[in-house]
Amino acid sequence: MPFPKRPADRMPAFVTLLVFGIAAIMILPLFAPDTAHLAISRVAGVATLMLALWAAGVGARILLFSAPVFLAYLIAVLMGGRHLSALALSIRAFFFCYAIAVIVAHILRAQKVTGDMLAGAACAYLLTGIAWANFYEILELLRPGSFDIPSAFLLQPHGDPTLALQYFSFTTLTTVGYGDVHPSNIRAAGLAIGEAVVGQLYVAIMIARVVSLHLVQRS
Repeated sequence: MPFPKRPADRMPAFVTLLVFGIAAIMILPLFAPDTAHLAISRVAGVATLMLALWAAGVGARILLFSAPVFLAYLIAVLMGGRHLSALALSIRAFFFCYAIAVIVAHILRAQKVTGDMLAGAACAYLLTGIAWANFYEILELLRPGSFDIPSAFLLQPHGDPTLALQYFSFTTLTTVGYGDVHPSNIRAAGLAIGEAVVGQLYVAIMIARVVSLHLVQRS
């Protein structure tokens, strides 16, 4: 299936997504001290995904199709249940990966370095961290104890690891690796290795792409 092409005047979309995504990652943990407030984070996650699809330029049909899917995701997560929640997270992860692929395809088609291209590249990097956090959460749901998480990082009273795994995802993606949250089995370690490698390759490839296009522009 060919990826959709974005109109040339969609610069604010990528900027809006980037600002909203960073704000959600930084601010939401301050307002989610326990699982009772986690619904706010879930809704913000769905909003980020819808915004990502819109910024990527997907058609109205996909957005209309995805709306009931995201509603089902919220219902499944709020109802609880390990396997139902894992299925809901898998659906969310799929759409995040699709949005990333569309944005990266747009960047690779670019013929010159623009603010739109740079904002899109940053958005794809940000969404990669969010998508991988979904993978970690799915693994933790299906194989409890896959990650060693300090109790202070868990949302009480049920010990929800959502925000802790999001934190772990971004420290792994950026190779900061503080070590307070870490894998406790080979499955989790494999996922972490994959994210670290993808993150480093992405940065290297994007820098090479931007530099090469810039040199072409100057010549």
